[in-house]
Amino acid sequence: MRTAAYCRYSSDQQRETSIRDQLRNIENYCTRMGWPIPSLYQDQAISGSRNDRPGYLSMLAAVEQGIIDVLLVDDLSRLSRDHIESAQVIRRLKFSGVRVVGVSDGTDTARDGYKLETGLRGLMSELYIDDLAKKTHRGLMGQALAGYSAGGLPYGYQSTSDGNGHKRQIIEEEAQWVRYIFERYAQGANSRAIASELNDRSVPSPRGGKWLLSALYPSQKGVGILGNPIYNGKQVWNRTKWVKDPVTGRRLRTMRPRGEWVVTDVPEMKIIDDDLWAKCEALTNRRRSESTVRASIGKGVGRGKSKYLFSGLLRCGVCGGAFVITDTYNYKCSTNKNGGVSACSNALKVRRSTVEYVLLNGVKEAILNEDGYRHFEAECRRIMQEMRPDKEQSRRKLSTAKKEVDNILTAIKAGIFTASTRAELEDAENRIFDAQEELKAIERFSPEQMLPRAREIYRDLVTQLESVQDVDAVREVLRELIGEVKLAPENGMLTAEVQSAGLAGALKMVGVAGEGFEPSTFGL
Repeated sequence: MRTAAYCRYSSDQQRETSIRDQLRNIENYCTRMGWPIPSLYQDQAISGSRNDRPGYLSMLAAVEQGIIDVLLVDDLSRLSRDHIESAQVIRRLKFSGVRVVGVSDGTDTARDGYKLETGLRGLMSELYIDDLAKKTHRGLMGQALAGYSAGGLPYGYQSTSDGNGHKRQIIEEEAQWVRYIFERYAQGANSRAIASELNDRSVPSPRGGKWLLSALYPSQKGVGILGNPIYNGKQVWNRTKWVKDPVTGRRLRTMRPRGEWVVTDVPEMKIIDDDLWAKCEALTNRRRSESTVRASIGKGVGRGKSKYLFSGLLRCGVCGGAFVITDTYNYKCSTNKNGGVSACSNALKVRRSTVEYVLLNGVKEAILNEDGYRHFEAECRRIMQEMRPDKEQSRRKLSTAKKEVDNILTAIKAGIFTASTRAELEDAENRIFDAQEELKAIERFSPEQMLPRAREIYRDLVTQLESVQDVDAVREVLRELIGEVKLAPENGMLTAEVQSAGLAGALKMVGVAGEGFEPSTFGL
């Protein structure tokens, strides 16, 4: 028997001893049962409402590999505090032949009736989280109304405690750069240019790395320095909330109604005076309006949101950041774009059309062969077989319709004949005809006849990849074939390298900066 233990605690204010306590209980249980000591999977200071926990995912991967027979937890809430996730993972573990045991709460999926027990425990765990969130929010509300800090610590401040709560205190070394940011913005510099200037001056960022556009951009959610009213002496709390996407499990920040915001005056926190704040706010509003107008005009002429075949597949070979579209025509390193050369030295651009031409040619050469065609043909056959009508179902429909006709004719012979009887008879006869036609079509069904031009269709699909309307679908195919493409500067040119199991070998290309790739070879 192969046993495993999953242990977790939620808050960073708890201690690692929580993991040891849980594991001790589990090991004692294994000793009493005569089971081997379990391997440990753990997550520290991570909420059980999240399904992207590293230890949790590693445990599930081990289950998929078939190396766990029994999974032990201290109690079921350690596994998940989302009752839907809890039910799904229990079902997944059971399907994989894994027994789940909660040593403290008595859970055991080997017993009859475990579904009711685990379902109730999962629901109770989620209700606990909901109740805890409400109580926490209520406590933070009181702190915010009293002028205390109830959220994160913005750049330019440090936290101090007076025994009743935490208040912010200005750090002058950082406050001078806050003033610099607002002054440069008022002079017309955008967030990207300011971030580059700060990096050039080696100013430490809020997180200790490089300054990027996102740290400064005046977001309506108040998360960027240029949009945070705390710098003008107004503390805003409860502006946003985090909502969990039920499909992806990701937490998304969403705006609350303005009536729920808690705004308090904290003049001692003011770093930016009223005149400078008002000037920057007006500039932000104007830029947003202009951006909205440009977007509306773009949609009016049918441009809408741009979608590109290699978006999300290109990475910088220097910093690992994404290569993104900068001006419709060119790709460029996003880190360099948003933070300047101090953030990433790779300032070279490459034309989108050239990237698509060179990479797609390599892909086409790799799959436009007999093996590729055979795979396409087999997939078409599989799809057509799945679409093939059910012969037995058509036979049942025919039999049912014939019985109805017989019953109606019997009724007519007995002297029962009305307008509705005639309509029912016609309907049943029509269904007999339809069922007979379905059976004839099934008998004639042949993949060979359905795909007389399969080879020609395949060649056209491959040679015209760039013309396919469903860009998202093609992009996912490319992701499987080539994975991520690294673009790195080499002797003043960009070198692109593809390393993927989807293509045999590495596809390498070089290009002139600002002009695009000059392919050294289209081969693999």
